[in-house]
Amino acid sequence: MIHINDLENFEEENELRKEIEKRIEAHNDGTIVDFEGLTPVQMQTLHYDFPNIEDPIKIHRLSENQLKECPLLMQVRYLINKMQEEETIKLTSTGAITTDLVKEIYGLGLLKSELIELGYKLYKESNAPSVSITRILLQLSSLAKKRKNTLSLTKKGKELADDSNAVLKEILSVLFHKFNWGYFDGFKSENIGKINPAYSMYLLKKYGGEKRDAQFYADRYFMAFPHLITDDLNPYKCYTVRTFERYFRYLGFVEVDENDFLDPLSVKKTSFFDALFSIE
Repeated sequence: MIHINDLENFEEENELRKEIEKRIEAHNDGTIVDFEGLTPVQMQTLHYDFPNIEDPIKIHRLSENQLKECPLLMQVRYLINKMQEEETIKLTSTGAITTDLVKEIYGLGLLKSELIELGYKLYKESNAPSVSITRILLQLSSLAKKRKNTLSLTKKGKELADDSNAVLKEILSVLFHKFNWGYFDGFKSENIGKINPAYSMYLLKKYGGEKRDAQFYADRYFMAFPHLITDDLNPYKCYTVRTFERYFRYLGFVEVDENDFLDPLSVKKTSFFDALFSIE
């Protein structure tokens, strides 16, 4: 049976594909000035096929010790380890993980929340977006399955449970292709940041060796996708929050400097990011 949500998701993805193809065609016609040295085919590959590619961005296998620099991966691995030990993870009636487990994950100290650190009570999953995102990514992946109010490993999940490189690749695939980047942030756009986040990685790889304002990357992102400028009332802030303050930081890809309210965010790529990816 096809549900309304399935149709809506299909239509959204179809529209997104049409938009990407239109931008590529426009580039071929000479109306887009710069894809930062990438060909239209490479841009399309980044959007649809990353991380299962070697051109223009290649992902490398790292040691277990190196992968500890990826906070989101470590939180996912914590849940996987729980499922290995206990077979299933109990979920609440709303599909969230229980308060005790939320506190365990947050207590790892990997991804802090400013509100919680200021004393805001942590009593459910939605109070800690980084924990909620961890559960959602794992649930959307091929590594875990939800049945009734429990979460357990799939056959593939059991096979890959001890391979952090494989788990990271799966989580990146889900984050870049299935996950809604608009969760928890309140911005109007569903597309800013979510359209070709691998291109943002390419920009970070190319320019991230020195600390730069996030505006620098936003300018180049919107140069490639100018139609997204009108997608939100504050497109630059939307891009900055989603790409750098949230997902790239959660992945350990960037060092983020929180400046004064009126000053732009400053970001720099991490040594972990540099080791994990190369531009071919």
